[in-house]
Amino acid sequence: MRFLDSLFGKRQSAFNSKDYWQARYAEGGTSGAGSYGRLADYKAKIVNGIVKDRAVSTVIEFGSGDGNQASLLDIDTYIGIDISDSVVASCRARFVQRPKWRFLTDAEFDLRPIQAELTLSQDVIYHLVEDQVFESYMHNLIRATSRYMLIFSSDHDAVTKAPHVRHRAYSEWIGANAPEFVCLEAFSHPFPMQQGSNAKETSFAHFKLFEKPAGTGK
Repeated sequence: MRFLDSLFGKRQSAFNSKDYWQARYAEGGTSGAGSYGRLADYKAKIVNGIVKDRAVSTVIEFGSGDGNQASLLDIDTYIGIDISDSVVASCRARFVQRPKWRFLTDAEFDLRPIQAELTLSQDVIYHLVEDQVFESYMHNLIRATSRYMLIFSSDHDAVTKAPHVRHRAYSEWIGANAPEFVCLEAFSHPFPMQQGSNAKETSFAHFKLFEKPAGTGK
């Protein structure tokens, strides 16, 4: 993974998140430990529970990745969006037997924006190193939902030693830019990351569910 090595050698201020993920998937990388094992099972349980309990039939996931997490979801109509052309192509082939499931690149989505009852973001926001990329991503989450927004991420501001990780206080961003959204629930994580814990089986992220009340805009 020579290209990834060169990316990690750059200062974080020069890091290009799109180049990183394009290269990672093109070189056979996965979406990471959070999309596998007990972390993936936990996330799927939360997502499927919300979809069932709130009678959600359409979901758009921004940052659907390699599709392993999506494979655990029980959703009628699902649209996965990712910046990687190669991973979108592989997911289209993998889920060809699900006629109501579609996978689009972010460029394809930008050409023809659509909405769903719930927008989903899992382990993505803290990878949005560049401010402009973060802003664009959050606006897409907001615009694409007709009612709910479910986010799995850390929720504080901090720069880390890893060039592809920058924590974001996204709840503050929502409060400032989309105050009509109400946080319905913040979920505690059963496998919190602590000092000395296994990074592949724990996480610093947690779920928050937001709702846009009826009659508060498009």
